[in-house]
Amino acid sequence: MYNARDRNDTSSCSESASQVFSSENDIGNFVGVPLTDADRRKILFNCWYPPSGFSFPYVTVGAQNRSFQKQWLNEFTWLAYSNIYNGAFCKWCGVFAPQTISRSAKPPGSLVSGLYCNYKKAKEHYNNHQNCYYHKLCAAMFDNFVQTDADKPRDVRNALDSSRQKAVEENRNHLSDIIRTIEFCGRQKIPLRGHRDTGAFSLNETDCNDGVFKAALRRRVEAADKQTSDHFSKASRNASYLSWRVQNQIISLMGDAIQKQILSDISQCKYFSILADETTDVSQTEQLSLSVRFIKDTKVHEEFLCFVPVSSTTGKDLTYTILTQLSQLGLNMERMRGNTLLSKWPPKAIVMCKYLVPCSQEGP
Repeated sequence: MYNARDRNDTSSCSESASQVFSSENDIGNFVGVPLTDADRRKILFNCWYPPSGFSFPYVTVGAQNRSFQKQWLNEFTWLAYSNIYNGAFCKWCGVFAPQTISRSAKPPGSLVSGLYCNYKKAKEHYNNHQNCYYHKLCAAMFDNFVQTDADKPRDVRNALDSSRQKAVEENRNHLSDIIRTIEFCGRQKIPLRGHRDTGAFSLNETDCNDGVFKAALRRRVEAADKQTSDHFSKASRNASYLSWRVQNQIISLMGDAIQKQILSDISQCKYFSILADETTDVSQTEQLSLSVRFIKDTKVHEEFLCFVPVSSTTGKDLTYTILTQLSQLGLNMERMRGNTLLSKWPPKAIVMCKYLVPCSQEGP
């Protein structure tokens, strides 16, 4: 729905000639009113077009008088001129923008929220408008509306849902490049962050070290198609998915997927054994490192499972922590056939073995 200014507020667009061209399909007739599917078809496919000989009213900008140029309607197919309001509107955003503006960090411009009659830099303004995020969404919705309208008339919500799905697919492709870059850094065991890795992502080389992640992503985007490059260069800052928080979330999800695969491999084995070690992290928190040994495809595998924070380091409490964590991971303790307790635990290991050995005493 359009939200233009009142007709009396357009006095700044002074007319140089008094001409009356009326039409029920003038886009100004649909300003401020709910739109039906029939109204949308009128605006999108049969909107009023200035006839031959029509003189556009002049607008005083500084010391010069300027007017709307008819050729702009051919150059920008989404543009419509209203004789009622003596100004320009965006047809596509006027019809579809109410469902899309909330997804964009940038508010709608005058072509959507009001008429546009400042023609000093009109083409520059039009180009900026058609490159903004919400206009692109509306353009996709228009394409879907045209396709669905070719059949029997259907609810416009079908077109909106289809357009939303297209935006979702584009964001997924955008996120896929980020995930694969993080995966590359993880496989090569190299850190992601650099000395100065905050701020917007640039496809151009930076003067400072912005980290392996952004450098590798930059190379990946350079080798990709123009659509991928445009998505990274024009994405809103709140939808770039490049912050360290998002990186950590992706790493965490990758860890969960790897752990799930390891547990799946263990479940297909007859027996397994555990390895436990104690370590202290940078915050001086005691934690237990749990790994597992098993045979898969006639090969012995040793895989890390997880770190478990511990509040007590007595042999009995450590044993309880191990058994509880393994149970939470879904491992069948009846299949455990051994344990290895490492590090500085000789006295504790004796106590721990006292509790852990019964779990595996039914071995072959």
